[in-house]
Amino acid sequence: MKMRGFASGGGLPVLWLIIAATVPVQAAHHADDGAGIGELGAVRNDTLLVTRDAVIEAALAHNEMLAASGAMRDAAGAEALGAWRGYLPRLSVGAYRLRTDDALYGFGFKLNQRRATQADFAVPPSPGAAAPFGNALNYPGVSENNITQVRLQQPVFNGGMSLYGKQAANAMSRAAENDHRRAVQTVRFHAVQAYEGLVLASAYEDVLLAALASADGHLRQARAMYDNEMATEADLLQAEVYRAGVEQRLIEVRNMMAVAGEHIKLLTAIATELPLAPGEEGDEARTTPDVPFVNDRPDVVSSREQAHAASDMAKVARGKLLPHVNLAAEKNWFHRDTFLGDEADSWTFGIYATWDVFSGLENVGALKKARAESRAATHMSDFLSRQARTEAVQAGLESNAAAEKLQVATDAVAAAREGLRIVTNMYREGLASMVDLLDVQAAATMAEGNLVQARHDHRVSAAKLAFTGLPHTAASEE
Repeated sequence: MKMRGFASGGGLPVLWLIIAATVPVQAAHHADDGAGIGELGAVRNDTLLVTRDAVIEAALAHNEMLAASGAMRDAAGAEALGAWRGYLPRLSVGAYRLRTDDALYGFGFKLNQRRATQADFAVPPSPGAAAPFGNALNYPGVSENNITQVRLQQPVFNGGMSLYGKQAANAMSRAAENDHRRAVQTVRFHAVQAYEGLVLASAYEDVLLAALASADGHLRQARAMYDNEMATEADLLQAEVYRAGVEQRLIEVRNMMAVAGEHIKLLTAIATELPLAPGEEGDEARTTPDVPFVNDRPDVVSSREQAHAASDMAKVARGKLLPHVNLAAEKNWFHRDTFLGDEADSWTFGIYATWDVFSGLENVGALKKARAESRAATHMSDFLSRQARTEAVQAGLESNAAAEKLQVATDAVAAAREGLRIVTNMYREGLASMVDLLDVQAAATMAEGNLVQARHDHRVSAAKLAFTGLPHTAASEE
């Protein structure tokens, strides 16, 4: 006996692929306590009924990878804030207590404290005398110095490193912001895929339950006709085999529905043992965001910002080869034996002009590396822009094809139902065999499954179109 279509397993691999690709593998650690049951839907008959909008909102609120993206965005913003160091002064305060018997330091301590005397320059003893005696300059004993210091450093010119370093940090901050925006869009799209995968599995379950009810009817009819010697035992056995095949498919689909529910739990970080099922909602609830142009997609914008940052970092590397000028001012207070004391004080002001003329080619190599990385980032940005346009064109084509397939599948279901009605009547009148009836039944079940799949593809393709964007052409600009 020939078994065709979804009833014989033809549509199951597609469903498995959809469920397997619904949500990427994510970290098991939660960013927070996760979604609550009430955020996703209502419990009915020990099943949590969820809606698409609720799944999206819960995923955006509790997805750990999205929370990690937000943290990376904040880190990039903090780095941009810290890049002001190339312009702003650096003020430091310190307090030090030093004890030593080193002659140089000991004499320096006395000078700091403004207490050096003639006795500190005592003449060394004559030969034969005890070495330390009368030799305070070489053997000062243990000395202590307590220093309180305020130091101010002001960058003046560092070969453009401050300017381009700040610009690079700002560009990377903007890139991280756009990366986070794209992460939000990605989580939203995965939430749509997850929910529509659950809807698809549930719809397939309805198709197979109807197919199983029809198979039971065929089996009862075949048994009655066999008992009345109007059909052969082969017809009865074929009806039993067909019913068993449908039941096997039903078991697989119910397992897929459970897996789809687990993916939603992973995506939304919800902790519950309840199985999930789609709640009742109209098609108007399946709205998608406005479709942006590809050039405005956050990931494309991010790649451009990263290219700008790489270009600025090449200029930072060039700045290391140029002269640098900086200012420093320092105020110190000294005391012989009191911490934070001010027995004496001093100030220092300096202008520092430095030029790292030759550093073993390290700076030259760093500059060449930075320029190569800048070229690489530019090429990558150009490629990602063209790749995004290709994705957008593909999504548009898939959306158009999905709409056409939905119309064809709708017409096919109407034809399959009518054909099944005709052959069922023919079988009752002995004008068709059980093989003919089961073939038509399998075709009808396949048509129902194709319609379910077409509806799913149509809804997901709309979400994918919003996710990938529209090609940015001259016609679209008008």
